[in-house]
Amino acid sequence: MSCQKTIPRKFISLQKLNFSKDENSMLLRSALCGFLAGDGSVQVRKVKTYYHYQLDFFPDDKFMMKTYYDYMKIIYNRVPSTRIRDNVYHVRITSRAIVEDLLEHSQFGIKEWSMPEELFSIEGAKEAWLRAFYSAEAYINDNVIRIQTVNKNGMLAISKLLLSLGIENRVYYYQPKKQNWSLVTIVTINKKEARRIFFDKVGFWHSKKTKTLKKSLNL
Repeated sequence: MSCQKTIPRKFISLQKLNFSKDENSMLLRSALCGFLAGDGSVQVRKVKTYYHYQLDFFPDDKFMMKTYYDYMKIIYNRVPSTRIRDNVYHVRITSRAIVEDLLEHSQFGIKEWSMPEELFSIEGAKEAWLRAFYSAEAYINDNVIRIQTVNKNGMLAISKLLLSLGIENRVYYYQPKKQNWSLVTIVTINKKEARRIFFDKVGFWHSKKTKTLKKSLNL
């Protein structure tokens, strides 16, 4: 358990001053936001008389894990704890300063995640967010790249962002039959040319998904 209940606000501010904020680091923040929206957990929870701040990321691919790990080190000079269980990496950092820094750019949560749109003025930041999110969330085979979540607004924003990059896609909806289950929004990239543009402009930080996409495109 974190001892952050003893850390004064002034010290948190000093930590933030040491975070890297050059243009490249802001681009990498966009990627971190995508990773955490897709396959992470950003927690701010009250524990008795203080708040606990925690980041968890659950990649199923070593290259994706290392990319997230390296970006955390570059921006925040922190090394996450990492363990593996059932072929999934569990990557954790406990830090109020880092959580607050990321929350300045995005919302997180299954239904609430959002894009760090203020970072998208940086060249490559849109693609970095998409690459991270798709690395975490995408299903891919020889005919389709597909993502699906219960965050309708977020998925429509992804569809629009893909179109802005010239990547044709389609949006579908699925309502599970079980009572109280949320509507699922699905975004698919079907046409081979659209998948090729996705490969060229976005791609994956996921070795198996990259291999599958290259095979489907005969690359």
